[in-house]
Amino acid sequence: MAWKDLISGSFGFGTACFAAYPPDLDFADRAIKAAKAEGATREEFAQEIAAYPRKYIKSEQVLRERIRADGATLDKLWKMSPRYA
Repeated sequence: MAWKDLISGSFGFGTACFAAYPPDLDFADRAIKAAKAEGATREEFAQEIAAYPRKYIKSEQVLRERIRADGATLDKLWKMSPRYA
């Protein structure tokens, strides 16, 4: 499965934060591992996870805060992924 296909599972449901719960974190780890294997950059991955909440969140302020929080989570996971090598 391509890394972009795994991103939606990293959210659990539409308005949830990125990799907030253990099952979502497992999807995020798999997606990051696949993205790195395909040569994707952290920035490319961040763009993909930022697009997901845009489908559900209409408030620009809430969206900015969510993207910032999701980006911070991605920074941590990108550096330590895969957690379960």
